[in-house]
Amino acid sequence: MKNDLPDLEDTNYKIIQVNALLSYVSNDLVDLSNAVESGNNDDVTMQASYMDDRTLFTCRTALDLIEEIQKDVKACNIPIDEVKKHG
Repeated sequence: MKNDLPDLEDTNYKIIQVNALLSYVSNDLVDLSNAVESGNNDDVTMQASYMDDRTLFTCRTALDLIEEIQKDVKACNIPIDEVKKHG
């Protein structure tokens, strides 16, 4: 079995980055979430308009990192599945 596992220290660093990024924009996300839950489209539009480009870029960066973390986890699951088959 070939060892193509991701660097878990790198994966851990990505998780730390996501946590920091989401902490940075948490108030904006909470306000937007509350507006969505209220069901009032005007509130949603107003809250979304308060979010500046930096907030949107931060969210996009966090989502990109989450996607990378998912790939790392999947890359670890495949070898585990192979070990189970042969074990």
